[in-house]
Amino acid sequence: MKSDSASKGNVVSNIPKHIGIIMDGNGRWATKRLLPRAAGHRAGVKNITPVVSYLLEEGVKCVSLYAFSTENSGRPKDEVDSLVDLIRKRLKPMTRELIERGARVVFSGDRTYFPTDVQKLISEVEGENTDPSSSVVNIALNYSGRSEILRACRLAAEKGEITADSLERELFTHDLPELDMIIRTGGEKRLSNFMLYQAAYSELFFTDTLWPDFDKKELKTMLEEYTARSRRFGKL
Repeated sequence: MKSDSASKGNVVSNIPKHIGIIMDGNGRWATKRLLPRAAGHRAGVKNITPVVSYLLEEGVKCVSLYAFSTENSGRPKDEVDSLVDLIRKRLKPMTRELIERGARVVFSGDRTYFPTDVQKLISEVEGENTDPSSSVVNIALNYSGRSEILRACRLAAEKGEITADSLERELFTHDLPELDMIIRTGGEKRLSNFMLYQAAYSELFFTDTLWPDFDKKELKTMLEEYTARSRRFGKL
């Protein structure tokens, strides 16, 4: 992970370089409206582009989205199937708009869980923009923070001694900026196995707003609060 201090943004100064978002509350959003949970997931996908586009416009260099955890695979089969089908149908249209805005899309997690056609889609999206100078949208699919750490340890051990540097080189985020800020929507106040290693000194923000209703206004308020916080990284 690259360490990089923030400089400026259109809304606030000292803009975070890397923001992670735990997009929680899609199912509850649908239930409140007497809709099937799948409708909530569709609404959640629609909200990704405006939120991420706003962050990129404000100068954020990387946005990591917790889209599908390894634990999600333990949900009822019909819901899991609908989530995988949503990835199949909406991944390219959603990412195409972000790529057209200049972003590079990458993925974290064990993609071998998904059907072959979905794995192919993931690879195709990654190949559409490979410019290392581009802003990055990192989508976590079948992702587990614990599994990522174990995987990095195993790969580092195979190459030699395990050190902080050798381990970090094997993380999915090895070429991304340090994770400055984590936002979780939906009212829960936990990380739920999201980027555990990277979150060591991240500033945490929680909101009761369900992900499909999360908007630029609330995000702007969070960014302003971020700039007001003192980040000492364990020092005085």
